[in-house]
Parts: sequence; structure tokens; C-alpha cells
Amino acid sequence: MKEKRVTMSDIAKKLGLSINAVSLALNGKVGVSEETRKRILTEAEEMGYLDQNDKYTVAYSNKNICILLEHRFFRDMYFYGRVMLGVENAAKEAGYDMLVKSFDESVEVVPDCVEKKKVSGIIVIGKLSDEYLRRLKSYDLPIVLVDYMSVEESTDCVMTDNKTGGFKITRYLIEKGFTKIGFFGGMEYSPSVRERFWGYQEGIRKLLNFPDFESSMRYVETYSSLNKIEEYVIHNDAKMIWKAFCDIKERPQVLVCSNDKLAILLCKVLEERGLRVPEDVSVVGFDDIELSKMVSPGLTTVHVYKDRMGRKGVERLIYRMEHPKERVGKVVMDVDLVERNSAKLF
Repeated sequence: MKEKRVTMSDIAKKLGLSINAVSLALNGKVGVSEETRKRILTEAEEMGYLDQNDKYTVAYSNKNICILLEHRFFRDMYFYGRVMLGVENAAKEAGYDMLVKSFDESVEVVPDCVEKKKVSGIIVIGKLSDEYLRRLKSYDLPIVLVDYMSVEESTDCVMTDNKTGGFKITRYLIEKGFTKIGFFGGMEYSPSVRERFWGYQEGIRKLLNFPDFESSMRYVETYSSLNKIEEYVIHNDAKMIWKAFCDIKERPQVLVCSNDKLAILLCKVLEERGLRVPEDVSVVGFDDIELSKMVSPGLTTVHVYKDRMGRKGVERLIYRMEHPKERVGKVVMDVDLVERNSAKLF
């Protein structure tokens, strides 16, 4: 039996509105309030009306943007939750709604709202593969990357100045008198971690006056752990965090962690094994998530303007919608050092 088609009359009846109001909203014409227009378009989408009538998809897409992020990043709401809040507030102020979609790293499925062009543009938060980015670009929708930059695919992006942040916190530690400074983070996890490491590495090389790059790298390798540490954080694997710490060739006075979640977990693991922070080992982080000021000792870290980064992503996407032929733009946001109590020499 053939499925009954949804009509404007069905939408009007469901919402208690006139057919004329539904028609005006679907055709993008004046005569209904913005709130009513959104109700009608949302109901038309949910009832399947837009899938029957491609010409009305444009009206629906004009009020929506797609927010895409990898599924595992939903576990990191301390960081990406703040970015999403910035996106949501800026989108709302600009008159857009968000359609939030996630994808799995191994199965990068393009969302239905992108395939059917039910959105005006796409904001990708966090890391994605260049192959997936190319697939998204094939739909000819404006795209902005937030907290990620592709070196293969030239794409508008909003980034944190991770390298400067890594350098700033390393300089702070050297000025405090630390001489054995290591880095704690997985190089394979994301470009952001590598950029933070490069900033740390540059600080060590330049500020501790090493005669050449090789000797500075020997120093880094002596006091650091650079393997799959982020994976241990994702799985809350205290045993492997402790092993990574124990595998460091020589105990550092202080560890620069790739992010606050790792730093907080490391502090907990060290204290469970009888090492006090900062009396026995100092620890610093990166991101300045809410927990970093709630733990004891308070975490010295690098403040990332997460909500502002989300806002800038929306602003850049709207600019790209309005100026489709303009050159690709990369917005790099500065960071600030936040001094608390987790890094002291005794």
C-alpha cells in the first residue's frame, strides 16, 4: 500500500495554524513571525514534507547550520561543551538553529541534513580526516573548522594558538627556577597536542640555551612521555598513566601536560601512589577547564577562550556564506597563562 503523502493541510492541522501561514513559511515569504516560521519548518521536516518537496528545502536550510564533531569528543564536554555553547549563542543571535550530528572515526557517514542540503553551512568542531573533509566539501556548502586545521584541504578555520601557549607555560616554569621540565602527552592524538609540544620544545631549546637541536631533544626525551597517553585518559586508565610516568627516564621536577583532563588524572594517580603535588612533582595543564580551579591543588594552566572560539566559528561561517569567493581565512586566537598552586619548587 502506497504511503500517504504529507500535505500543507496536515502541517497546518498539527500546529493549529492556517494553510496560508504554512505556505508563507515554506516559501520564505513575509506574513508570519520568525517564531512561527521556525515551528512550521521544523514540523515540516519532522513530518517528512521537505523530503517530498525539494523546493521547500531552501527555506528550511536558511535557518539551520550543521554542527559536526567526532563521537568521542562528546565525552570531552568540559572543553567542547564550552565551544558548543559559544556556537549555540552566536547562532541563536544570528537567527540560526543548530543541527548537532556526530560521526565515528572509523565510519565517517555524511549526515542526512548535509546530503539533502537542509543546512546553510557546516561547522566541524575538533579533528576529522582529510578524506572526510573532502567528502563534506563535495556538497558545496560553506564549511568552517573549529579547533582543527587541515594542511591538505584549504578550509576556513578558527584555532587556538597552541604553540604560543606551550611556549608561555614553559617560559613561566623556567622563570620559576625549574630545570627538569618534561612533556606528558600523546603525539598521535591530535594536531593540537603536537602544537602544544612544539611550543614546549621551542621554549626548552631557546630558554635553556642548548647549543643545538639534538641536545635539546635528548633533554626532552629524558624528562618526557610522548606515547599513547590520551587514550589512557579516554578510558580513565590510571594503571597505564602510572606506567607512562614510571617509564620516564629521569623523574622531572614538573610535567607540562597536553590538556587539563590529563593533568588532573595524573595528579590523582601520583597522589594515590604516595607522590605529593606539587611537593614531589609539579604538574601543569592546558585549556583551563572548570575542574582545573576546583581540584586541590588548583591547576596552573593555559586559558583557552573556548566559548569565544565557538562564536568566531559562527562569525566566520556567516562571512563565508556572504562572501563565497573570498580567500580562505584562518583565525588564530591568543591564550593566557593562569597561575594556581600545582607548580612550585621545594
